[in-house]
Amino acid sequence: MAGPGGGIDLELKKAFQELQIKMIDTSQQLKIADVQIEQLRRQQHHARLTDSELSQLPPSTRVYEGVGRMFLLQDIAKVKETLEGRVKAADDKIKKLQNNKAYLERTLKDSESNLREMVAQKQAAKS
Repeated sequence: MAGPGGGIDLELKKAFQELQIKMIDTSQQLKIADVQIEQLRRQQHHARLTDSELSQLPPSTRVYEGVGRMFLLQDIAKVKETLEGRVKAADDKIKKLQNNKAYLERTLKDSESNLREMVAQKQAAKS
């Protein structure tokens, strides 16, 4: 038979497990955001390098731009415009991911605080 505090211990245990699951999920989401940010930064770096190489060519040079499985003959200005758009789009996505990361980090800290409080309450109840 459970003692007088048996129901409370079970509630605390369940809440503790739920918070642990939430913390693990939040940690995984943070890792995913880090990977996505790194990929976007690599894409930006590639676009900037390509732009830098194109800048060394005469403006009238026609170049090929990869589109899916084919290549289109384009002028440099058009390709540079596309590259600039990619850099800006990646910047926007990075900002959104960083804002989401900040939210997730706050959520993780709150969960950790709640876990500490639960442990302290459980220890105080045993005393």
